[in-house]
Amino acid sequence: MTSKQVKQQLQQDLALWHADGLIEKSAYELLSQRYEVSQFGLVGVVKYCGIFGGFCAFLGLMGLISVISQSVALAALIGAAISIALTWGGLRLADDVQQRYAASSKFIVTLGIALWASAVGGFLSEVLHLDHSVVLIFTGLLTIPLAFYLAYQRHNTYLLILALLVLFHWVGSWSAMFGRSSYALSIQDPKMMSVVALIAVAIGYGHERMAYPATGRFYQAWQSVGLVYLNMSLLILSVWHHYQEETVFWVFAFSIATVVQIVAGARLHTGLLRGFGITFFGINLFTRFHEHFWNQLDLGSYLAAGGLLLLVTGALMEVISRSLNQAGNSVQNTGGGAA
Repeated sequence: MTSKQVKQQLQQDLALWHADGLIEKSAYELLSQRYEVSQFGLVGVVKYCGIFGGFCAFLGLMGLISVISQSVALAALIGAAISIALTWGGLRLADDVQQRYAASSKFIVTLGIALWASAVGGFLSEVLHLDHSVVLIFTGLLTIPLAFYLAYQRHNTYLLILALLVLFHWVGSWSAMFGRSSYALSIQDPKMMSVVALIAVAIGYGHERMAYPATGRFYQAWQSVGLVYLNMSLLILSVWHHYQEETVFWVFAFSIATVVQIVAGARLHTGLLRGFGITFFGINLFTRFHEHFWNQLDLGSYLAAGGLLLLVTGALMEVISRSLNQAGNSVQNTGGGAA
């Protein structure tokens, strides 16, 4: 009997094949029904309630240990030891061939990495009394490379995604958004983040071309997380008031970046790249529409015009994407015939 993990992997592969035009829609729908994964039910709810209860009990135990010891250094040492045990145990559970612990192993690994970072940060700040910025830098340096090493050493895609998210949040992250195209951000430098994100996308492309299948689907993790932060950084730069003098440049750069993603995705037959390009092209277009017409139109006209704009844009992107796919297929067929 096919396991849940295998079915989920087949569902992902089918979606990619359909997006890249490798299989017809009818075949995609038929195979998707055959390998459909059962929905989240009452058993799943009870299971995750138990996991959450265990997490709360664990936090209470850690607080009790800290109070009894009355020593930050001892509490940090105990926390580091427990984090090592949790991470090791979570990775062992993730290696289960039947994938019986797919959900719980992710939770345990996440808890282990978070506890390690907390222990390191607490030791540096409370015992060594280092400055907050220095603590942030060294906590990242002592956590992120370790997470990457374990991800590659154990071939664990989830841990790699977790390491990438920690990396980008270490560089700087956005915290909240409020209306009229302005953002409340706790980002250190969106320019730096865009560069780091572009490097991550390039690393993912290198994995796909040179390291696959030895590294499995690591290339998707690098590309997905990198594209999210690249496009979000460019969007932030195009609207953030700190860069008003450079707004036109960043709007143009964001627009070019999304178009490049669409064209490259179609040429390389990569649905992931093309999908990100189309999505953020629409977000960019609607953002510019919002900036210019929010105060010019009443709410009904604004929503109707915005919806129509996105509808037309989506149809146009679909036509362009199909044309580029057909052109790419023609080039491949011509090259194959010539060979």
